[in-house]
Amino acid sequence: MKILFVWPGVTGYMGDCWRELAAREGVELKVAVDLGEKYFGGAFKSEEVMRGLDWGDKLPEAWEPEVVFSVGWSNKMCRMAAKRWSGVKKVCCFDMPWEWRLRKVAARWVLRRYLRNFVGALVPGAQAARYARWLGFGKVWQGLFGTETGRFRTSGPRKGGFLYVGREAKEKGIDVLKTAYELYRMRGGTWDLKVVSAASPDEVARYYGEAEAFVLASREEPWGVVLAEAAAAGLPIICTDKCGAWHEVVKENGIIVKAGDAEALSRAMEKVARMDESDRLAMGEKGRKLAEEFGCAAWADRVLAIAKELTGKEGS
Repeated sequence: MKILFVWPGVTGYMGDCWRELAAREGVELKVAVDLGEKYFGGAFKSEEVMRGLDWGDKLPEAWEPEVVFSVGWSNKMCRMAAKRWSGVKKVCCFDMPWEWRLRKVAARWVLRRYLRNFVGALVPGAQAARYARWLGFGKVWQGLFGTETGRFRTSGPRKGGFLYVGREAKEKGIDVLKTAYELYRMRGGTWDLKVVSAASPDEVARYYGEAEAFVLASREEPWGVVLAEAAAAGLPIICTDKCGAWHEVVKENGIIVKAGDAEALSRAMEKVARMDESDRLAMGEKGRKLAEEFGCAAWADRVLAIAKELTGKEGS
């Protein structure tokens, strides 16, 4: 099975997923990455993230894939891939959730001609699936993202405290998080807050293993792979209702608060910190089970199932 992924930039979790797929019997995988894309994976070194993969920064020339997975419609390389290889099955990948915004609503008509290049859409979860159906895709698969959940299954002693992993940006609600933490401390809270903005995958895994709970205060978060990582690490999760992944990975293992509400976020932090350790551990175990669906092995299974469905061939 000859599979091509066309992706804007690199991230550690996708590198892990692609390696799992490439290792499957009968799979010939190539990855084309636009290294000019600054939004995705800016803190990572592409050579390290993509080690062991057949990849490049241009679309392959003397090679024709059987299935193409290409991201959205904003990136030039992805747009080129959508229009190349006539007759090849192509899947549009994106993470934008459904929202009543003029630009998103209008895309149904503005992008109609372009989207005809694809036979379906692969999205992270329920919110993006709703948007994919609005755009007119007849076939919609969920599970676009995966991560090496085994890396986060640490079992050592916890040092305590809250953990945030991500950019210190307004859309991530870093200002709301800091205000909420200040309120938590003013009310007598004693846990520390660890903010991790740039670290290697192994370093991040260590931070997950040391924390007691994970907090994500995003104002905008189409999905949020960090929630799957935190769930895999067995951490109770506090996140906002703008984090798309809560629909899939935050159930009995966490608390959802309204985005931008520092008071509600602070109260949730206080509630988790006051729980008995046994209750937090129980919440964490429920999260571990939810996270398994987003491990690299499960991700590769999904991609191969889609490829098999579209081509009628065995993918492994």
